[in-house]
Amino acid sequence: MNQVTIHSQRAQTQSRAARERIDINQRFGFSPKEFGEANGKSATWAYRQIYAGRIKPISDCGRLIIPRSEVEQFLSRAAEYSPKPKPKTESTSPNEHDETGQPS
Repeated sequence: MNQVTIHSQRAQTQSRAARERIDINQRFGFSPKEFGEANGKSATWAYRQIYAGRIKPISDCGRLIIPRSEVEQFLSRAAEYSPKPKPKTESTSPNEHDETGQPS
């Protein structure tokens, strides 16, 4: 008769940091996804802010972390919403023509 041997395996336990969620108000840094969510946007929007140079993340250890100080600076640069459109500056575009239809 075949005997089945059962090997007990010890379950891996998660680190304390992985088990406990830290309140967002107590965090020192955010992932791009968390930064986007905090601003009501997507992670893609957060990466666009990073690549445009508006946010300077810390990139040690293979992860991008956006420090709280950088988030506060980003929010302090925000302008108050104005429903009026921005005035257009007058510039000559290469496709403009004079009265005769000739390029100017």
